Amino acid sequence: MNADAKITTLQRPLRVLLVEDSEADALLLIRSLQRSGFDPVQKRVDSARDMDLALHQQEWDLILADHAMPQFSAPEALELLQKHGLDLPFIIVSGHIEEDTAVRAMMAGAHDYVMKDRLARLAPAVERELREAEVRRARRETENALRRAHEELEMRVEERTADLHEANLKLKHVLQERQRLENELLEIAENERRRIGLDLHDDLGQKLTGVCMMMKGLEHQLIAQKHPSADSAARIRALVEDLSQHAHKLARDFSALDAEGKDLPTLLNCLATNVKEMFGIGCNLSTDGTIPSLGEQVTMHLYKISQEAVSNAIKHGKARNVSITLTNNGESFRLIIENEGLPFSPPTSKNRLGLRIMHYRANSIGATLEIKSSDKSGTIVTCALPMEIPGKLQRRRAPKKEPAAALS
Repeated sequence: MNADAKITTLQRPLRVLLVEDSEADALLLIRSLQRSGFDPVQKRVDSARDMDLALHQQEWDLILADHAMPQFSAPEALELLQKHGLDLPFIIVSGHIEEDTAVRAMMAGAHDYVMKDRLARLAPAVERELREAEVRRARRETENALRRAHEELEMRVEERTADLHEANLKLKHVLQERQRLENELLEIAENERRRIGLDLHDDLGQKLTGVCMMMKGLEHQLIAQKHPSADSAARIRALVEDLSQHAHKLARDFSALDAEGKDLPTLLNCLATNVKEMFGIGCNLSTDGTIPSLGEQVTMHLYKISQEAVSNAIKHGKARNVSITLTNNGESFRLIIENEGLPFSPPTSKNRLGLRIMHYRANSIGATLEIKSSDKSGTIVTCALPMEIPGKLQRRRAPKKEPAAALS
């Protein structure tokens, strides 16, 4: 009693669909499975309609099919199983089957065949095919899990790509808006400089010229009267003439009307000359390497950067000597303004509009701007423009290390 209970406990459930027209043969198959440790739950069918109904009604672990029956056959059963898309162990159990027929059945999808007079082979064949079916099932589950993971990954990548694309569009819009605002600021600053230059020329300049003429007339009257204040009047007239000339130069620099159509070396030569005449300090221009031909907009921005750098060197650095250098190392064209005054210290407030405008100008032409203290004393301002910028740089030859002409 205990042994029977133990055997029953050890038996494995097995759902078997029997495609068999003989009830006696079906019973033999079931008993063979029971002796091998299985507890089969079986259903016998002998037609395509019954098998189709059985496949729809429940799940099966194994199909054992007789090869030839009056109304049905193993090849037809196998074809019906494949139409259902089921991967079940399919074993042909037949009283007689030719070897060629068995090979064709195996090639069609049958997993094994067992002769009815050799049912001792049935259990090992069932064991093997159940294991292989489990391997195939596990492989399908793994493949399905991998496919789902791949699809989920692709979906996440697509979502992330869409998010990055949207973020990139927003960033691009922000950068475009920033560029627009910087250009607008530069345009406002440039218009304001021109307005100041015109006011200096048309208003202050004219009035200083009028005062100079009046002082000259007064000087002549005092000389005619041999008045002791005649010398003072002459000195005042000379001072007013100097102020008038200074105002004229300032008006020209602010308006930059005479800078249009000139190349950068020519403009920087004029800047160096004006600095020497107006402030009485040393200012020289030198070139090194191939000097590119620049567009008008790039030329004007570099010229304005030079003006601001030189003005800062004089005003804040108390410089007594300023050098301007144009270099080209093949990768970038550089404008370098170096002075021997006080070293540069970063501004503690945000009111240094001049420095900000210098950076805006450099950024607007695709250049970089660096301002730093030199090793000894003074400040170095470097504006580097990549040679690869299309439509902006066209190379032309210039003498190497040639000092600026006409700077006396």
